Amino acid sequence: MRTLAILLVFFTLLVGGFLWTAYSGTQMEILSVTASVAPAVENEDLYNETRKHIQNGTFTGTVFSDTEFIMPDGYQFVTLTVRMSNTGFFPQEWIRIEVQPGDAAIAQLPETRTPSLAARSRGEFSTTVLTRFGADTQHTVTVTYYVLGHAFSVTARGE
Repeated sequence: MRTLAILLVFFTLLVGGFLWTAYSGTQMEILSVTASVAPAVENEDLYNETRKHIQNGTFTGTVFSDTEFIMPDGYQFVTLTVRMSNTGFFPQEWIRIEVQPGDAAIAQLPETRTPSLAARSRGEFSTTVLTRFGADTQHTVTVTYYVLGHAFSVTARGE
């Protein structure tokens, strides 16, 4: 009977240790947030499409502020690339990058896919923001993701 009790305690500690390790590994680590800038005049098709959808109310991204659109030379696209690491045993799914808007931010373009990050891996995912030309490229991002159906989020500031 005493041997059975010792085995049950050992098994309980072993399972508890595994569950603690699995849960602590659900936290995503943001390795870096970098920005690249492209003036809207270099991508007029995307600018015109974005402007048209915002004005028509059919824009599926996030609109931060109303603006009277002028020529594309007054705007720029800032692409934020978030490099992240999943140190856990489970994949991180439905990753969404949300940009905390600055004063010059107009809109965050919609994502065409919902990426996942496999267990014990690293990845880079990007999002693009339309801002006024010459605006600061440093943004704070909040990355929301799901592990086994539970939502988690982490916030980081760009370089």
